[in-house]
Amino acid sequence: MKKIIFSLSVFFLFVTCLNAQTVRVVQKSDGSVAIIYPAPNSKRNTETEEQWLERVFAEIMQGRLKGLPYYDIDSSELLQTRKDRNSWEFDEVEKKVKVNQIKAKQIRDAKEREEKIKLKIREIAERELE
Repeated sequence: MKKIIFSLSVFFLFVTCLNAQTVRVVQKSDGSVAIIYPAPNSKRNTETEEQWLERVFAEIMQGRLKGLPYYDIDSSELLQTRKDRNSWEFDEVEKKVKVNQIKAKQIRDAKEREEKIKLKIREIAERELE
């Protein structure tokens, strides 16, 4: 059983590395991040990988993202789950995207309060219809 688990782990790591690509992590002013995944089909036949990424990132970094600090990392360095995506932040020391646990809890608590309010409104509306 241990050999099977190990083999599967190695396989998934290999597949992840094959699918890895450079992504840009942009730090927003509120501390959150925007993750930019270049569309593979946007690469022109005449472009090298570096030229393609430079062009795509330059185009995307206009507008709201202009002038913000960014880091180019391998997509395999991102968190494996999108859970708590709205509380992701970039750790400049470790050069990784991490979850801000305090912010994640605040977001979960706010969603829970919102769901309770919606449920209460439905209950009141159902009682009034009776």
